[in-house]
Amino acid sequence: MLKINFGSGPGKLPGWVNVDVAPEYQPDLVADLRQPLPFDDQSIDFIHSEDFFVQLTLEEACHFLRECRRILKPDGVMRLLTPDLEKFARMYLEQPAWLVETWEKFVGVPLKTRTACEVFNVGIRMAGQFHYDRSNFKQVAASCGFHAYEVQANTSAHAELRGIDLRRPEESISMYFECIPAS
Repeated sequence: MLKINFGSGPGKLPGWVNVDVAPEYQPDLVADLRQPLPFDDQSIDFIHSEDFFVQLTLEEACHFLRECRRILKPDGVMRLLTPDLEKFARMYLEQPAWLVETWEKFVGVPLKTRTACEVFNVGIRMAGQFHYDRSNFKQVAASCGFHAYEVQANTSAHAELRGIDLRRPEESISMYFECIPAS
């Protein structure tokens, strides 16, 4: 069974092939995930990627998803976590104190004004290239050959995908998806 953790950064998963562009994280494989993935067609059982996807432009994200679809076995599953733009905006509007507190506790990048406005601005710039909400992510995934469905943190119908998420919902604005090849 072959399990790949794309964009592993410092969050390497034991028993998985951890892939990242940054050699300082000492991944099992150094690769630029904007390029063709260095795996054979339909050779991978499980893919995991947490908070990497947002680092890609929309065009790069589509290329990455098409490559994941290419290498995933027909019965394989990809688990993908990415920031939820809708939740981020809602927290900014409805729970600004939570947003600032969560930022300071779990992100740790210093804030000058300690306001939700600053968190929103810095978070959008720092977090990545393109931010998704649920419907947009599902639409993009479908255009790349996947059926994407939302799942809960650290839960899955597949034992290999349970308990591996680094970000918990109460500490983040993440959304959690599993994607299977569309027929």
